[in-house]
Amino acid sequence: MRGKTSIYAIRTTIGQERSVTDLVTTAVIGESDVWQCPYCAEQFSSENSTLRHMEKCEKKKKSGEPILVSRNQLLGRVKSILVPETLRGYVFIETEEFRDVEIAISGVPHVRGRVGGKVSLDEIDKFLTPKPAAEGISTGDVVEIISGPFKGERAKVVRVESAKEELVLELLDSPVTIPIRVHADFVKLVEKGKELLEPTTEEPTPTPVSTPQGGRQEEGEKREEEEEEEDSFWSQG
Repeated sequence: MRGKTSIYAIRTTIGQERSVTDLVTTAVIGESDVWQCPYCAEQFSSENSTLRHMEKCEKKKKSGEPILVSRNQLLGRVKSILVPETLRGYVFIETEEFRDVEIAISGVPHVRGRVGGKVSLDEIDKFLTPKPAAEGISTGDVVEIISGPFKGERAKVVRVESAKEELVLELLDSPVTIPIRVHADFVKLVEKGKELLEPTTEEPTPTPVSTPQGGRQEEGEKREEEEEEEDSFWSQG
């Protein structure tokens, strides 16, 4: 009976997540068990193949059993491998034991280490939900078309239809302005649209003007303060 699986994380060189995944996948399902004929030492990928060969083997003896030379310890134990596009430098492996992860990444280039402990499904759930293709693209943005008949052309976003994940574009280099409809997966954002700010007119702050009368009043107040300071100073003496 198979045990309960858990999710573990391994760190990789940024940009090499797919390469690591391919090598781990090969270790999991690409390598089969190795069986050997006890008569002629010829090797096969399964016990049944070895038994069929033994019946016709020229060096056949009265008795003999297929010899298991090596077994793929990961076959059937690793359930899935997750490579999040939005989380660079990490690969997640779902398996029965942490020991399976150590076997799977042994000798694999670009593996920088493993993260201790288990990863809960809630922690990676956001990576399992596909990001809307039109997310982050707004009216007025400049995009480059990366697929289809207009591949390589730059265009301005006229309208975003999020429900259909489609964009209505106007080609920048076209002599005639013709709106085209393109799926958001077929473009990449080049430049965000610039918002036009309305000029604001601020009223100048009036400069205070002192009148002679005001000047005499301020001078009188200053004199009174000095007299109060002198009185307080001497009273302390």
